[in-house]
Amino acid sequence: MPLDRAFDPRSNSVNALRLALAGLVLLSHTLQLHGGVDPIGQLTGGSVQMGTMAVDGFFALSGFLIVGSYLNSPSTGRYLWRRCLRILPGFWACLLVTTVVLLPIAQLIEFGTLNGFPLTGDTSALSYLLDNAALFIRQFEVTGLLGGEPVNGSLYTLFYEFLSYLGVAALGAVGLLRRRTWPLLVVAAAVWLFAISQLSTDAAISGQSSTLTIALRFGSMFLAGAIAHRLAHRIPIGCIGGIIATLILLQAVVLAALAGTDPRSTLVYVVVAPPAVAYLVLLLGASTQLRRVGARRDLSYGLYVYAWPVQILLLIAGANLWPVAVYGVTSLTIALLMAWASWTWIEAPALRFKSWSLPRLGRG
Repeated sequence: MPLDRAFDPRSNSVNALRLALAGLVLLSHTLQLHGGVDPIGQLTGGSVQMGTMAVDGFFALSGFLIVGSYLNSPSTGRYLWRRCLRILPGFWACLLVTTVVLLPIAQLIEFGTLNGFPLTGDTSALSYLLDNAALFIRQFEVTGLLGGEPVNGSLYTLFYEFLSYLGVAALGAVGLLRRRTWPLLVVAAAVWLFAISQLSTDAAISGQSSTLTIALRFGSMFLAGAIAHRLAHRIPIGCIGGIIATLILLQAVVLAALAGTDPRSTLVYVVVAPPAVAYLVLLLGASTQLRRVGARRDLSYGLYVYAWPVQILLLIAGANLWPVAVYGVTSLTIALLMAWASWTWIEAPALRFKSWSLPRLGRG
């Protein structure tokens, strides 16, 4: 069955899949923050990990869904408005909650008093809120808190997600998306050739900028999903394809491990893995078996953005002495509660404005 027939936009397991991917990110961080290692990261030297592969899945799935969102939007402006509503309110709320609630709690746990709380100044709590408000994470730590660990090591990916949204808007605004597939193929080919060139030159360009390296990886995943949407009528979806995609993904991990350390390992993975990642997440997402999970409350976004600070707070409270399973389950439980609050009070109310338009002025 072709993908366009297998994937029902109204009945699928996408929300369940996103929740599972967010859970894999939490699991990867649980193992590493508790003093262990990510099993895939141990194999590849740390460049390709279970958590980063889960984020790759987010981007591939997003590429498929976001192109569909644009094609179903009446205008580029309406598309961007809806994308902003989906990502920004929850992100801003997370920054605010972190600044006014979680960081003071960290201060109390570590020092037993709020005296000396780094509210203002360089790398302070307030600068963490303001400097990161534009999605691009410029400040990761707050002076004197959390033992020098990043306040939230997951939020940096959201900038690249929104950058992908803007790329789709740009192609659509100039008429290169609605009835044409070749523009996406050209962009994907250019990205792939760039990755090949960097692999052959030991990352002469991408190695100079972590931002470029991250954009290359996540952008390639997003493009794979976007192309899958445009070619959905030609892509057969099924178990045999899933087996082949799994073998290709395993090959990408093995080749990344054999390539040595970064940046070569990441580049090898980027050259091989994106189509396989996109196929697997779409195969799983097209299933209707878990269609009820997240149908009313999509907790995946909230779980993703709150899991890291919850885990760091638990560690400074002594969770490093707990069994790793207890630490992981406790982190998951608290993060899910915060995700529920985020969806109930921030994300869902914001999405009610997705059809909002400026009122028209009446004639005098």
